[in-house]
Amino acid sequence: MKKFFLLITLLMGILLTGCVSDKPHTPGGDNGGNGDDPIDDPIEEPEPDPSHLFTETDNYVVYINLDGFAWYYYDLAVQKGKAKTLQSLKSEGVLFNNLNNLFPSITNPMQAMIISGASSNQTHNVYRYYDKTTNKVIQQARENAAQTIYDVVVEKKIPVVSVRHFPSESVLSTTDINKLYVSEPSGVVADAVARFDQAIKVVRGVPFTSGNTTLTVSEVPRLLTIYCDDLDATGHNEAAYNYNVATSENGRLENVLNALDVIDGKIQELIDAYKERGIYEKTTFFITTDHGMTPFGAETLLGGLTSKYSRSKWPDLRDKLKAIDSSFEFEYVAAGKSPASKTTVVGVSAGLQMQLTFKKSLTEKELQAIKEELLKENYIGYVFTRNELIRQGYWRGANVDLMVVPSERYHFHGQSNPSGMYAVRGQHDSYQESSRRIFGIIWGYRVEKRGDYDGETTVTSFGVAMAEALGFNLKHANAPRLDIFTPKPE
Repeated sequence: MKKFFLLITLLMGILLTGCVSDKPHTPGGDNGGNGDDPIDDPIEEPEPDPSHLFTETDNYVVYINLDGFAWYYYDLAVQKGKAKTLQSLKSEGVLFNNLNNLFPSITNPMQAMIISGASSNQTHNVYRYYDKTTNKVIQQARENAAQTIYDVVVEKKIPVVSVRHFPSESVLSTTDINKLYVSEPSGVVADAVARFDQAIKVVRGVPFTSGNTTLTVSEVPRLLTIYCDDLDATGHNEAAYNYNVATSENGRLENVLNALDVIDGKIQELIDAYKERGIYEKTTFFITTDHGMTPFGAETLLGGLTSKYSRSKWPDLRDKLKAIDSSFEFEYVAAGKSPASKTTVVGVSAGLQMQLTFKKSLTEKELQAIKEELLKENYIGYVFTRNELIRQGYWRGANVDLMVVPSERYHFHGQSNPSGMYAVRGQHDSYQESSRRIFGIIWGYRVEKRGDYDGETTVTSFGVAMAEALGFNLKHANAPRLDIFTPKPE
C-alpha cells in the first residue's frame, strides 16, 4: 500500500503545465552587425502594386483563424473520416498542402504577422527576447509596429465585425456596428461553438448579446473575422472548453480531433448563413492558423517516471556550451529579469526552442562553429545563426545569436526547476514540422479552383491576399503575393 501511495505522489509531481500563454533589413556587413550595437530593422514601406487589387465594393471577406491548427491534425482527421466540410471545400478553391509559419511560431507574434502580411522584422514582435540596452528579458504582448488589415478597414470605413480576434480589440469598438468587436454573452463559455454562433447571428442579421449588450447588425459586414483557440487548448493538453486533460498522446490527439469535428460543423453552419443571405457567391473565405503543435515530454503520464523526454535539457545545453568554451557562462533568464553579472550567454525560451545571446560579440564564423558542435547532441534538432534568422525575416532587434531547437520530444522547460517531469504535453515554439507546417485554405469569390496546391507558401501571404480582396495594399507587407485570384467578372 505504501508503494502505491508513493507512485501516486510521484505522478502528481509530473508537470502538466508549461505552455505559452498563450522589411527587408539594412545589412550590417557579412556578420549581420557586430552583436553589440543596438542595430534594429527599419520599418520599410515596399512600393505598392495596385494592379491586382479588387476594385468592386460589393464583395465580402471572411477570415477564420483556428489557433493551433497543425497540418498533421488535418491529415489525421481525413484518415478517420472527420472534417467533412473542410475536405469538401478544397474543390471550391485552394488547399495549401505546404503552408508554413515563421519564427518564433508563437501566437501573438504570428497573429500580428498574418494581419500585417509581414515578417517580424516589420512587426517587431517575437514574444520574448533579451534587450542588451536595458540588460533585461523583455516580455511582449500584442505589440505590432506594422500596419494591419484592421487599421486600414477602419480608416477606409469598410464595415467590419470581429468575433474575438484579439489583435483587433484595440482598433474596433464594442458598440459601433460599423467596426464591431464581439465577444460571447456574459457567463457563456467562450469556445468555438459560442464564437461561431455569434458570427452566424451577425450574418443572419438577428439580435445577439455581446457581453451584456444586445446588438443587431442589419447589413453583413464586408469583413468578418473569427478567432477560436479550442485546438490550441486541447493541443497543449489543458483542461479547457469541457475537454479533460489526456493521460496519453493518443488521448491528446483524440481531444483535438473531436474539437476539430465540432468546429467543422460550425463552419458549415456559417456557410449556410451566407447562402441564406444570398451573398455566398460574392464572398472569399480564408481559414488558417498561427502555428501547429509539437508533442513534448513523455508520451504517457505513467511514462513520465522513466522517459528520456520527461526532464528539461537546458542543463545539458549549459554544460555543452561550457565544454565548447570555458568562458561561456550560460544563464536561462526569465521574463522581466536580468542576467547575473558573471553571465556571458543569455538564454531565453518559452519552453521548446532556446534563444542564445552572447554578451561578447561573435562573428558569423564563430557562431557557425558553435552550431556545428551543438548539432552533435542528440537532443538538438536544428540550430540557426544570427544571419540565418535575419534572412528568414526574424527581427534583429531581438538580439538572437543562435536559435537552438530541440529534436523529437525533448524540451527546454523548467527554467526554475529543471528536475521537474513533463508528460503528454504539446507546444509550438519550435521549427519542427509539427509546429511549422500548418493548415490553410482559401475558397469562394474569384478564387481559382485548383484543389490541392503543393507549392511552399508562407502564411503571412494570407494577409496580403485578404487585403487584395478588400481593395488595398498593406503598407508594410513583405510577404509574397498569392497568384490565386481570377479577373473580375464582367
